Amino acid sequence: MKKPPINPTNYDAIPTYADDGDNLVHAVIETPAQIRHKYAFVPKYGIMLLKLTLAEGLAWPYDYGFIPQTRADDGDPTDVLVLGDAPTFSGCLLQVRILGAVLLKKDGVVNNRLVACPKKTPGVALSSDAFKDIDDVPKETLAGIERFLIEYSGVEGNKIEFDGTCSRKKALAMIDRDRKQFKKF
Repeated sequence: MKKPPINPTNYDAIPTYADDGDNLVHAVIETPAQIRHKYAFVPKYGIMLLKLTLAEGLAWPYDYGFIPQTRADDGDPTDVLVLGDAPTFSGCLLQVRILGAVLLKKDGVVNNRLVACPKKTPGVALSSDAFKDIDDVPKETLAGIERFLIEYSGVEGNKIEFDGTCSRKKALAMIDRDRKQFKKF
């Protein structure tokens, strides 16, 4: 039986893991870095919704999106922050290396954010190429991510609690757990 082609707005049809066997996962970018707008994918319509605009002078520090075919504790796909050198665009599909996760609670509900970086490209050097685990990310960068996530969520009226970070291994286990949750629905 021939499978129908993937509809570019049906992100649930995109596999979680990339095909090359290097533990790369797919990330769909909702909100690109260096802009004030926050976008969110609306499955019902197959399009990105402008969900929030940050105050003047603020911008998203990194590309932000989700891992396809996952369902986190908050009922949404698993969130991911991508530490790239340049922004991509809403709806962009990336192959990323998981480094770990920032552990958060949003209004008392677990709402962790995976931290990843782009797949290495031969002949192209990226600032994140040396990162293998969350401990390789500079502490100042992690502190900035924490501060940003807490502050922007506060603007939305949410209470965020920071519970530390976890390793690549534990973050990959989160993805596997969230894939099982997705399959239940």
